[in-house]
Order: sequence, then structure tokens, then C-alpha cells
Amino acid sequence: MTEDDYVFRRNGFQRPMTPNGFTWRFKLILRKHGLPEKLNIHSFRHTNAGLLIANGTDMATVAGLLGHSQPSTTLDICIHAFDKKAASTELHQGLEI
Repeated sequence: MTEDDYVFRRNGFQRPMTPNGFTWRFKLILRKHGLPEKLNIHSFRHTNAGLLIANGTDMATVAGLLGHSQPSTTLDICIHAFDKKAASTELHQGLEI
């Protein structure tokens, strides 16, 4: 791998894929596999953060990985998803479903 190597390249070229090209290909993959087309590449960022936090990674580390200068930014963004999940889990356990 070299300094100018790209993770996503244009098909058959050494040049980077454009953002529009990437989005177009991503939507094709979603359609092909029957996944919700409302997903976007940013969804992976949220999933990554959620998995890290759920598995015990401290908020400062997650914030650093996401490029947030303050862990509170990460917490503000992620807390909504966790509140809903925690509430759903508690309800599920309370009803013994």
C-alpha cells in the first residue's frame, strides 16, 4: 500500500471514487440485497459508535475515533438511540415476552 492508495477507487483506475459514484454504488448494493434504501454511509458511522459504546468502550475514545472534540457531542448524538433501546429492553423483560 502506498501513501496515495485509496480505499474506494473508480472501477479499473488508480483514481478515487467520487462521492456521487460511491453513493450510487452503495444504493445498488442495498437494492441487490433487499436492504432499506433509506440507509446511507453515515449509518455505518452511527452503528460503529453504538457498537463501541454497547461493548464498553469509553465515551472519550469513541469521541476521538469519530473526530468529535468533546465526548459530550458524541453522547448528545448517541443518547437518543440508547434511550429507545434501553426502554424497549426493559419493557420486553417486564412483560416477559
